[in-house]
Amino acid sequence: MESEFIESFKSFIESYRTPQDRDIAEVIAKLPYEDHQRIILNINDMRAFDKALAKGIMEEPTTLVPFAEDELSGIGGRKIFLGIKGSFGEYTLNPRTLSSIYIGKMVCIEGIVTSCSICRPKVMKSVHYNPSKNVFYSKEYRDSTMVTKLPVTNTVYPTRDVDGTLLVTEFGLSEYFDYQTVVLQEMPEKAPPGQLPRSVEVILTFDLVDKLKPGDRAKIYGIYKSLCYGGQQFPSRFKTVVIANNIEKTKEEEERDVVPEIEFEKLSGMKNIHHSIAPSIFGHDIIKKSIALLLVGGNEVIMKNGSKIRGDINILLVGDPSTAKSQLLRYVLNAAQLSVATTGKGSSGVGLTAAVVLDKDTGEKRLEAGAMVLADRGVVCIDEFDKMSDGDRVAIHEVMEQQTVTIAKAGIHTTLNARCSVLAAANPVWGQYRESRPPQDNVRLPESLLTRFDLIFVTLDKSNADADQLISEHVLRMHMLAQGYEEEGMGIKQDLFRAYIQHCRQKRPVLSREAARLIVREYTLLRQTKDRKEQIVSITPRMLETMIRLSTANAKLRLSDVVEYDDAECAVNLIKDSLFQKVIKPGKRIKVVASEEKDEFDLVDEKGTLKQRLEATMVDEDKVSFVSHALYDYSADPQNPRILEIDDFMKYLGTDMSVTEKEVESILTGLAEKDLILFENGRIYLLN
Repeated sequence: MESEFIESFKSFIESYRTPQDRDIAEVIAKLPYEDHQRIILNINDMRAFDKALAKGIMEEPTTLVPFAEDELSGIGGRKIFLGIKGSFGEYTLNPRTLSSIYIGKMVCIEGIVTSCSICRPKVMKSVHYNPSKNVFYSKEYRDSTMVTKLPVTNTVYPTRDVDGTLLVTEFGLSEYFDYQTVVLQEMPEKAPPGQLPRSVEVILTFDLVDKLKPGDRAKIYGIYKSLCYGGQQFPSRFKTVVIANNIEKTKEEEERDVVPEIEFEKLSGMKNIHHSIAPSIFGHDIIKKSIALLLVGGNEVIMKNGSKIRGDINILLVGDPSTAKSQLLRYVLNAAQLSVATTGKGSSGVGLTAAVVLDKDTGEKRLEAGAMVLADRGVVCIDEFDKMSDGDRVAIHEVMEQQTVTIAKAGIHTTLNARCSVLAAANPVWGQYRESRPPQDNVRLPESLLTRFDLIFVTLDKSNADADQLISEHVLRMHMLAQGYEEEGMGIKQDLFRAYIQHCRQKRPVLSREAARLIVREYTLLRQTKDRKEQIVSITPRMLETMIRLSTANAKLRLSDVVEYDDAECAVNLIKDSLFQKVIKPGKRIKVVASEEKDEFDLVDEKGTLKQRLEATMVDEDKVSFVSHALYDYSADPQNPRILEIDDFMKYLGTDMSVTEKEVESILTGLAEKDLILFENGRIYLLN
């Protein structure tokens, strides 16, 4: 079989041409001239040339790959390794689906690197000197982790010759190769619910060493082998490993779902696309809008000097129990392409960042990635954030701003990427939020940590008959939908929303001059705010970067290439709401006076800009009276529904007073601020 394979492989490499019309000899000549180089061939090309050739590589790689490498080395005049890539079909696996039937086969496994050992030299040939006889001895070493034609040797290291004379090892004449082990874990989002992700150990040698680091997502092509592991107590127990043959890092673009571009164009025109976030939760539109921006993210800026400005958005939710904080976190876990969940009490500082652990098999120290490193380019959801100890919270300071994890312990000095957004939920200090106390007393977290959150929202669970009725009706509607009923306005499907978010993340909008001027002006006004007692956090220069991130994210959510004035205005409104709003009440918008000079900062809502609020105060009193009486007459009829769309209400009004829809909205907004009705998203909720 070997002779047939060699002839077939010779014919293949003789006819092989790259897309640039180069043959194998030209490809090898272009490789850097080093002791060990690897040429990557596509298994699809082999399959198209000769199915038996591709099948031989897949079925018996341990035997046939060395013959192929000998042919390549003969062409190049030096040692050339063969790397395989392409479509592996049934041999495309993950750590969970690896089983004994694949032992000895070439497989492709996909996962995330959770642990890396230190790169060590491994001896291939040792040279020893006998001083009394002036004779040199040599010994070669081959074990089951090496892919070679020659048989495995014993691993006994010679210290004396046959006469018992002590030998001196000549380290300079001995030959070594680089050796490293990594642990590839099943991707958390692809693990079955309620089960721990599984992992497999991968052995990297020669040029493949140091190609991966903890947190990397990769496809590893290699030979699945079993090694004797049981010892005398369990002689039939074997350890399985993958001997790496080629490595491909997985790109985020490859994981996106295929959706027609026209669907994305339709969604980009939806002003309330954030309603698709956790539709089972009533209200919280401001928080949902912010979470949509978190999922999209801003633009990461890399300066010419190498420094970086993060583009990921961090949000903290603080509020009473049962205000849907954890439910929002759970939705983000499903909506984000990459997400990792953890809790305050269930996580330590090293568990969130990275740890140096001792390998129980080899006794070597290895680096293990924590939750934030595993969530690189994704989202970390931390529930019960207030339950973390102060020491553990300090560990994530670097991650939340510099987005790196620096390790300097146990002789290991390295920096890992942790470019992730943080969505955290916490309860107030006393369990319940006390409105009589300043926000700083309720949210007793260090200022250095709070300023790293772009937005901080506070929610309260207050007893209100009208709000409770609306919430209960919404919950009942959700149960009816689960039983087969349908209702409009529930947002788009989660799969489509997830694909749209991934599409938005690819945009790189540019800041316009109008948006930049607005951001500078509003940031200056916020810094001059005199009454700081009602602020949750101090206004620092980080707030300026927050404005830019949120503006950019809003533009990306619209699939725009330019950050417009309206994007910056939306970002400013969100920040003002986060800074000054104590509680978020369903259906009610709050106005806060931020300084004694009457600088009125309106809080974010669907249509609540400052200009529109001023126009609302200039509506003719006769029209206000007309609309108010019409609304009273409508509510007096018990047969009329308690929830009314504004379009239906406009038909009910008729054309007697020639009142416009914009004027009606302004009047309804004023009535809502007086708690006479609830008016939200174009719907009127009548209070009994």
